[in-house]
Amino acid sequence: MTSSSNCFFFVSLVVLLLFFLGSTLTMASTKDIDSICNSVGNKNFCQQTLTAYPPAVSATNIAKLVKATLDLGMTEAKKRAGFVAGLEKEPTFKKYFKMCNESYTSIVLNFRSARLEIEDNDSETASYDIAVSYDDTNIVKDTIGKNTDKASKSLMEMTLVMEDFINIAFVAVDKI
Repeated sequence: MTSSSNCFFFVSLVVLLLFFLGSTLTMASTKDIDSICNSVGNKNFCQQTLTAYPPAVSATNIAKLVKATLDLGMTEAKKRAGFVAGLEKEPTFKKYFKMCNESYTSIVLNFRSARLEIEDNDSETASYDIAVSYDDTNIVKDTIGKNTDKASKSLMEMTLVMEDFINIAFVAVDKI
């Protein structure tokens, strides 16, 4: 009887310990996410985005969270670059294609470079690369901002959201 009681106690202790360690890691990640999101312009977007992104939520320290944030930004930039690439044959968009395509290609490369620079512990250069991405979004906005066609309006909305991703990445890199 004592051995089954000891076994139950041991199993309960292990489960409790695993639960405690798991919640501690989650709290650390939540604290880091809050630290980033409290410093961005669109706090609600940041909170919703990072808490819904599994690599961000499972990050066990700020460096891993920054890398996850850069990966997310790069993924989002690639989606927008793909959208632009699909507009190449669009008659109403043809004259804007080259400029928008180059801008989104540049944003993807900036996020990729920043990610590599974080790996090399060069947060200053990573921060610069992310900041340069704002210039690219401004080029897109200046190029298509007054257009009323559906493709331009969609890309404009995507670009405004991309600026939120850039802001999150910029603040995140600054936290290292």
